[in-house]
Amino acid sequence: VWASSFLDERTAPLAFTVDSAALDAGLAKLEGNAEAGEPSLVASSDAITIISGTSGRRVEPARVREQILRRARSGEEPLIVTAEVTNNEPVVTDAEAKALAGKLTYGTANGMAITAGNQKATIPAATVRSWLGSKVTNGQLEATLDAKKAMAVLTKAIPIATKARNAKIALVNGTPTIAPSQDGQKCCAADTPARVLDALNKGVGAATINLEIDKAGFTTEAANKLGIKEPVGTLTEWDGRPQVKSFTTYFDPSGGGRVTNIHRIADLVNGTLVKPGKTFSINDTVGERTAEKGFVLAGAISEGEHVEEIGGGVSQFATTMFNAAYFAGLDITKYQAHSEYFTRYPRGREATMGFPEPDMAWKNDTPYGIIVGTSRTPDSVTVTLYSTQHAYGEQTGSAEERSGNCTIVTTQRTIHLPGNKTTTDEFRARYRDPGKTTC
Repeated sequence: VWASSFLDERTAPLAFTVDSAALDAGLAKLEGNAEAGEPSLVASSDAITIISGTSGRRVEPARVREQILRRARSGEEPLIVTAEVTNNEPVVTDAEAKALAGKLTYGTANGMAITAGNQKATIPAATVRSWLGSKVTNGQLEATLDAKKAMAVLTKAIPIATKARNAKIALVNGTPTIAPSQDGQKCCAADTPARVLDALNKGVGAATINLEIDKAGFTTEAANKLGIKEPVGTLTEWDGRPQVKSFTTYFDPSGGGRVTNIHRIADLVNGTLVKPGKTFSINDTVGERTAEKGFVLAGAISEGEHVEEIGGGVSQFATTMFNAAYFAGLDITKYQAHSEYFTRYPRGREATMGFPEPDMAWKNDTPYGIIVGTSRTPDSVTVTLYSTQHAYGEQTGSAEERSGNCTIVTTQRTIHLPGNKTTTDEFRARYRDPGKTTC
């Protein structure tokens, strides 16, 4: 009672609104409601013709909305309105469309002559017409061109004017040398579809288009930035001979097939470029050793037994590569020592090979590129890594312990890094005793 003393009764008229979106959607579903269809071009191998335009019908929502509101306010039931239908005609006439079709048919009658620099090609009429379509813009029917189709045809029809050439880093008399890159020219420039369409709209059966620059994938600038300029590593000694920023191992020159295989794998690896952050793998670079690649039968070890196989002896090269990477201070990511020791290799600092495993691999963890250089003589093979001197490694420890019929050899490497920093890692080899096949 107390609360009701604050209230008075009053009368207010009802306010009606119409949901315009719902009204438009409902009217659009009425039978016979349709947009006008503009005429369009249709291409065939013989000519360009048209599909005629069609009239449209539309129920005007403004009149319907007005009737709904008036009858709702009057309380009339049922609420009945009368819809007015308006006929809509195409903006473009069939006559205008036929005129455009006729001009395009005439302009493509003999195909299209394309000139791109010194290159010329004639595209057949049926092909050119298959590129065409139409659209209405600002009340005018315009020809359109399928750019993707046109570019695909023209790219094949117009030969490459000048091939792009990548920069190459090669070793010339032991010196890293850059052969400069060169950009090329090829079909077609990005504005080619517009140029072709412009010619067709003028009724001309010829167009001159521009070639586009074909950028070299590896530029002279990029090659220079890799900083490949000198042998890297340090001074060490092996087999009583100095090893100066490279590593050399020696073998019996009368080894026949073994020597052939060592020389062959060195030749295949020579000149390999390893960019910063990338990993060099002998197996990835050379692949399986086969007769087709120039390898021959030679001695090898398989399951602890001495056998003959294609590519035997390439472990000599793997060991040489291992030591070059070792003294260059690189991250050696894959290696496996021989199961028996051979005096032609540094004890505990060597690697065997197989396919697909064992492999010998290292990662270029420097900011510079590395070129693998190899050289060979009748009794030696050398690996030199060319880059910018960044780090180097040295053997700072070696220990041996017995394990059954085997000796485990552990070597410690100290890597000297920029800024007087150092880090160490270890490498292990397990050698079985002479005459034994297992440990």
